[in-house]
Amino acid sequence: MNFVTVSYAVFLPAVFLGYWLLPARARRPWLIASSLVFYASWNALYVPGFVILIVANWWLAFRFRGPRARLAFGAAIALDLGVLAVFKYLDFVIGSGAGLLALLAGRTIEYPVFGLVLPLAISFVTFTQLAYVIDVWRGRDPERSLERFAVFILFFPHLIAGPIMRASEFLPQVHHPRPFTLDHIRAGIPKIATGLLKKSIADVLAIEANRAFGDPAGLGSLELAIGLGAFTFQILLDFSGYTDIALGSARLLGFQLPENFSWPYRSGSAQEFWRRWHMTLSRWLRDYLYFTLGGSRHGPRRTYIALMVTMLLGGLWHGAGITFLIWGGWHGLGLAVHRWYRGHLAQRLPIPTLAGWAMTFVFVALGWIVFRAATLSDALAYLGGLFSFRAGEIPTSSLLIGGLVLAFIAGQWVGIEAIWRLLAPRGSLRRDFAYGLGVAAAVFLVPASTISFIYFQF
Repeated sequence: MNFVTVSYAVFLPAVFLGYWLLPARARRPWLIASSLVFYASWNALYVPGFVILIVANWWLAFRFRGPRARLAFGAAIALDLGVLAVFKYLDFVIGSGAGLLALLAGRTIEYPVFGLVLPLAISFVTFTQLAYVIDVWRGRDPERSLERFAVFILFFPHLIAGPIMRASEFLPQVHHPRPFTLDHIRAGIPKIATGLLKKSIADVLAIEANRAFGDPAGLGSLELAIGLGAFTFQILLDFSGYTDIALGSARLLGFQLPENFSWPYRSGSAQEFWRRWHMTLSRWLRDYLYFTLGGSRHGPRRTYIALMVTMLLGGLWHGAGITFLIWGGWHGLGLAVHRWYRGHLAQRLPIPTLAGWAMTFVFVALGWIVFRAATLSDALAYLGGLFSFRAGEIPTSSLLIGGLVLAFIAGQWVGIEAIWRLLAPRGSLRRDFAYGLGVAAAVFLVPASTISFIYFQF
């Protein structure tokens, strides 16, 4: 069930009441059952597979000590990566290989298309379990209780689209659950309200973004720029809105999930952007991939290679397609250039703060074109139209969206959160009233929203 549906509005209070009214020993089974129901509402056929995957990872982690430790660790990694590869990348790999052979042979080659339906949450679940088994291999004690481990993996607020949790962040909360206090409600409801409002605005921006990306050849350059700005903020508000609802839902149950966004469009470099955007994925890529490839320990050349490989694989994590690979490479290039600049030119040629922010914002926004486009040719058509400076009629609705985008851009610098704290201090009636208006606005702007969260597809 989607976070912005009536179903979830019924489901969450039911889980909340059941969790706090049940005796302590029954709360973990209640969370597991609730999470399975939550996932089954999307596709019940994949529930047994997820359960088997969880049990297998939990069992294998206990075999990481002893004579067959490497075999057990390899089996766990192969299991998680294998499931991800089959469902997400099999058709892409076969199609790419057939395309290369066809190019070499000079003729069309028929190849099988399996068309497997991607299980919802597969990327986030496998990354969470990979982090766990790698941490255990590196010395962390495995979780002895299958029940507690299942809560960690299946916990429904983060299950579908993160944040990607570490065992060290969540399992201690399962071992030592917090007692109920009204602070859970005071912290949870405003976070959910914020997420609902963000999602409602994102869905309004989606109308303009879809129009621009749907027909880039038929629109003028200014309207394409507005469409790009609309998507740039749509994806931020959509994904951070999901995260806010996830964090708020978890807080109602006494759990603290890690933050995933920290004003990413305020960044002054590509490196800072990835410290602020999808922070739990950035940490995962850094700790389990970039550092494993050597990080910055073996000289500049190896560092640049590690950055590029990390971001190329990070791009492929988002989707099996050439556009995601190029998007990852674009950011890898940005990170490498920034590191080179910092080591060779920063002292002699410092970039003013505002200029650094503007260049980073444009760099990130241009990357979103390849990310959003259905095909590489669509992305090239969009870029060509954007920089052709061709004229075109702009509807009033597009101009209004353009004004909203400019307001969001300005808001990155004036500090919206500082104004918010001044106008509505924490714990004040004004803040409660403002959150009430936010929920009402969300309901009004997106009546029975049917637009899925963008990151559900990953």
